[in-house]
Amino acid sequence: MNRVLGIGFSGNRIYFTELLGTADAYRAENIEQVKVDFDFEEDLGKFKSSQKDLTNISSEIITYINKHNSGFNKAGITISSSQAFTLILPVDFSEGRQSINSKIYWELSNYFPDNYNDFLINTYRLGNVLPCKNSDDFLVIAVPKNTVEFVKRIFKICSLELSVIDIDHFSAETILRQNYSGIMAGKNILLVGIKKGRIDYGIIENKRYKYFQHSRYYNNTEFNLNITRKIQSIINRPFQSKINAIFLYGDEIKEDTVETLCRLPVEEVKVLDPFDGINATEAFLKNENLRKNSYCYSSSGGIALRLLTA
Repeated sequence: MNRVLGIGFSGNRIYFTELLGTADAYRAENIEQVKVDFDFEEDLGKFKSSQKDLTNISSEIITYINKHNSGFNKAGITISSSQAFTLILPVDFSEGRQSINSKIYWELSNYFPDNYNDFLINTYRLGNVLPCKNSDDFLVIAVPKNTVEFVKRIFKICSLELSVIDIDHFSAETILRQNYSGIMAGKNILLVGIKKGRIDYGIIENKRYKYFQHSRYYNNTEFNLNITRKIQSIINRPFQSKINAIFLYGDEIKEDTVETLCRLPVEEVKVLDPFDGINATEAFLKNENLRKNSYCYSSSGGIALRLLTA
């Protein structure tokens, strides 16, 4: 059987999710979080040469590994979406990959004229119907190379082989697709990530990703009113199909926010549970506080699941 470790960096915490088994049958072996004297929402790239910060963060990961005496086949990590630059770009896909890449870098140069080449870029074709023939929207995700170097140095200190780096929002989406596939079939889902200072919104129509947006907040004054208005503007945007359900993840979810969103005109509002429907250790099942806050592990659980099912 395979043993994989998913690590999530979010706010001032590191989340660990350890899965054991195969793609068809697995269980949550260890689930844990640790608070650190570091803010993972800051620009991680500027800390890539800070031996103090690298040592402090890596020591927490090493402590976890030694504590559980686990040997992993694979290990992966999620970083906050705040570490990435994202945009939706209409592209004529008939022009070929080289032309698409040129347009992407041209767009980046408008935002980052001095260092637009210092990004690692991934794209996802959204399958939207555009007026121009052979055109489609592409979701562009650009992560600074220095941020990736920061993560790689931590893994090197921990003597861990880094299998994959992902953005927290898309790792949470992995959990959504795996654990709630029955609910998603034939329906339109809005996935909302509520994190420190930032909210991510992703629309999945009949299991296909169609839209991504984010907003920022700097205090909790009228937070519920503001997030409700933002979600209303998204679900009412032109040509948007009806949203059937809203799923929430992130470590800043509050009960009153969930209650407020339940008043929106959707069939249901649910908080993601990455361990819904899978086996777990007895220690997890008996830990009421851990189960109550299991949504915090959506991203670390998602990257672990991706490693297990790859």
